[in-house]
Amino acid sequence: TKHFRNAQLLSFAVKRTTNFFYTSINEIMRIVLRTISSSTPQKVVRAACRRVIVMRHGERVDDLFPAWIQKSCMSGAYRAYDLNMPLVLPQLDRPMAHFEDDTVLTEMGTVLAQMVGRGLLINKTLPDVVYTSPALRCVQTASFALKAAGYDEHVKIRIEPALFENITLYPGGQPKFATLAQLAAADFNVDIDYKPIMTIDKLWSQPESIEEYGDRVQKTLLQIAERVETSTNPYGPILMVVGHASTLDLAVGAFREHIRRSTRTELLNIGLFYPFCATTVFDRSMAHQWSYSENALPPITYRNFTSKINSRFAFRERIE
Repeated sequence: TKHFRNAQLLSFAVKRTTNFFYTSINEIMRIVLRTISSSTPQKVVRAACRRVIVMRHGERVDDLFPAWIQKSCMSGAYRAYDLNMPLVLPQLDRPMAHFEDDTVLTEMGTVLAQMVGRGLLINKTLPDVVYTSPALRCVQTASFALKAAGYDEHVKIRIEPALFENITLYPGGQPKFATLAQLAAADFNVDIDYKPIMTIDKLWSQPESIEEYGDRVQKTLLQIAERVETSTNPYGPILMVVGHASTLDLAVGAFREHIRRSTRTELLNIGLFYPFCATTVFDRSMAHQWSYSENALPPITYRNFTSKINSRFAFRERIE
């Protein structure tokens, strides 16, 4: 119909304008990055990571719009009915129903991820290695952050199923995650050669308790932090992990002298303590001891929102 055709043209025009804006910003970041790189020595270092950045994904669309799939597809094709919804979904070759348990970022979620990317560049803490949970919102967050920093061509995203959140949150069974081929075809710079610690099928092969979930994520974080990576940073490689709110809490409990677990009660409403796009940064000393670096990356703050973690909760002490 004429109305549908006009809507398509409007969507196309807005997408082109938005992409032009993002592309312009990304190109500026690339110029800044090249300037920074040209003024610093480019000696290659191979070592275990000396800094780990753990980040929560951006705002998810189903958090604001629970019935978004049904309402946005009433005309037969996806159409955003709120300006905070993406005008165009990632061009993944999969049914719309697969977005039900593997949701996407809102527009604000995209912007927040880009702001974190800008912070990575400005604070000279660009990652050499990036891991994400297989959740699409995590892959999007990592991708938008790297693109905003003008660094997306330098780092391939490693999809690690062992970083996925507690599977008991999905009583309907395993979400239909996008495959590596689908993500690559949709312009996500994923590492198709990466061999994950755990496959998605293995993750869903048996029930998992809260204790087993915490153990899985903490072991994965510590394991990938010990891998030898290549970097031009004279201090050593920087690792970034994009996961879920609970990933950050488990990271705080892992990168310390004595590991602290997270209980079922503590993981309830965990997103209140680790907001969207919150980051936690840990540095390794010459004595191989991990410490939290509070000021490595500034938070994002505007009216009624901050991405700053709740430090009182994060650094709670408990006798194990």
